[in-house]
Amino acid sequence: MDIDEQAVRSGRDNAEQNNVDAQFFLPDSLPQGQFDVVVANILANPLRMLGEMLAARTKQGGRIVLSGLLDEQAEELGGIYSQWFDLDPAETDEGWARLSGVKR
Repeated sequence: MDIDEQAVRSGRDNAEQNNVDAQFFLPDSLPQGQFDVVVANILANPLRMLGEMLAARTKQGGRIVLSGLLDEQAEELGGIYSQWFDLDPAETDEGWARLSGVKR
C-alpha cells in the first residue's frame, strides 16, 4: 500500500516485469479482508493515521512491514504499532528505518 498513485503503478509494473505475485493499493481502494503480509512504504505521518486500518487488514500471525520513516521516528511508531504487533528491533540504514513484526 502506498499513498502515492504513481508509486502504486510503479510497484505493479515492477511486480509484473519480475513475475512477482503481489497486489498494490491506495488506502481508499484497499479491499476488505485480511492479508498474510502488509507492506506500507509511506512517511511517518500517514503511518500514524493508518495504524488501526493496517492492523485490521493484517491476519493474526501475519506480518507487517513499515518503511519510509526516519530513524528518529521508529521508536514512536513502534509504540503505536506495538498495540497490535510483536515488533522486531528497527532496522536502520543511512537515516531511514524499517519496522516489521507479527500480529498478535
